[in-house]
Formats: sequence, C-alpha cells, structure tokens
Amino acid sequence: MKEAGNVTNDPNKWFAERFPEQAEQYGCAFLEGTWTDTDGLKRFIPAYLNEEFFAAILGGDPRLGHRVIYYPPEDTFYFFDYRVNAFCPTTPEKLKLLLSNYLIRCSQDCGSLVDITNLVVNFRMDDALQRVIVKAQAILEADRTFFEGKDGKRRIVDGKVIDPRDPPVHEVFIKHSIIPEADGAITVTDCYHKYYRFCREKGMNPPTRVEFQAVVTDAIRAAFNIGLRHDVPGPNGKQANGWIGIAYRQDDSLVAVARN
Repeated sequence: MKEAGNVTNDPNKWFAERFPEQAEQYGCAFLEGTWTDTDGLKRFIPAYLNEEFFAAILGGDPRLGHRVIYYPPEDTFYFFDYRVNAFCPTTPEKLKLLLSNYLIRCSQDCGSLVDITNLVVNFRMDDALQRVIVKAQAILEADRTFFEGKDGKRRIVDGKVIDPRDPPVHEVFIKHSIIPEADGAITVTDCYHKYYRFCREKGMNPPTRVEFQAVVTDAIRAAFNIGLRHDVPGPNGKQANGWIGIAYRQDDSLVAVARN
C-alpha cells in the first residue's frame, strides 16, 4: 500500500524535485489542466508533454555522475559508464524505455486527484516518445571534437576502449601501410577503400569519403611532404585525385596492425 507521504497531486512538482536544473531551464514537465468534479474537488490533468524538458532529463543528473550525449558524426547517443570510465553507445529505443519508466513511476505516486491516463497511455506511445528523442538530438548534441584530442573523452566502440590520446587511426594507417616510392601512385578512391577496411577490422566506424580526404590529405602532406593532385592515373586510365610519390607496403603489415 502506498504511503501517504509519497502521494503527490502535482506531477510537475514530482519531476521538478528530481530534475530541478532542467525544470528551471526548460519549464515544467507538463501543461496541466484542472476541472472541478461534482463533489467540488479540483482534478488535475497533465494535458501536454513538454518535449524539451523530457529531452533535457535524458542528459542525466550530473550530481550523480550521470551523462548522456548525442554525437552527430555517428548519429549515436552515448552514456557515461563509470565502471569502465568511458562513454558507451546506447540506442533511441533504450532512451524511450527510460522516459516511459519515468512516466510510470510518476503515475504510481500520483494521488486520486490526478488523471493519470496521459501519463500511463498517451505520453508513452512511440510517436510521443520519438518526438522527445528528436529534440534530445539537438539539446544533448556534443561537439564533433568531444572524443578527440588531449581533452577528449574515452569511449567504447564494438567492445573496445578508444582513448583519444592514442594516435589517430588515420595516422596509424598511413604509418603502417604507405611508404615513399618515387614511381608510386595512389588514388583517393583506392586509398579510401583500404582505409575503410582498416577501420572495420579495428572495430571503428569509417568516416565519410569527404571527411577521409580532408584528414588523410593533411596527414600525407605532413608525413611525406606530398600534396593532393588531380592527375593521378586510375585503374581505368583516367586521371583522378590522389598522390604521386607514395605506394602501399608489399607485405601483410596493414592487416597485422588492424588485428592487433
């Protein structure tokens, strides 16, 4: 049986007590309506969901070390797991379950003066929860450098810890797979295909072709003092973007590094 001290007739107060910073920034959890019944008792109805508030509470309680972020380059949500001291990927479906659980817990603590129909049914429908997830992508968006550089955060990718203080993957790829060769030539397309495979074998999400060309062009210039050209002969004989003066190693070092 529910203790009297746990009963609330104000769902907004219930959420505000648990998420005071989000309530202060984004407003109350619900737009509430009231009506008076035949006995003269004022009834409360959580009529509309404040999607921004609920998107914000998905970010967690920093006082308890909880944090969830959205990382646009990978279209992925991450949560901080103190057990591994790293951010781990999570899914929108799991975040929807978390929101749904909050609504159920609130409804269980509501007194008889609160109409909990929306809390239990309507606000927990998938389309309502999905709208919150979309808002969360904007509110919890992290900068693309969140996992990069000396101040970047550790994360888990396919079960492996990725530490941003380790050399960037594209630099490891270039160091172990490309050598100077006076008569050598590498096209951007072929290099991207090899790098894509390298990332997959290391459990990393490969970058887009545009992102790849930007970072690898800079890294090859730094390593070999060679700039990107537009007249490199491709397999079909046509000129393509690429580099002249470098070539791939003729051994299994690329595969060996990828599997270590």
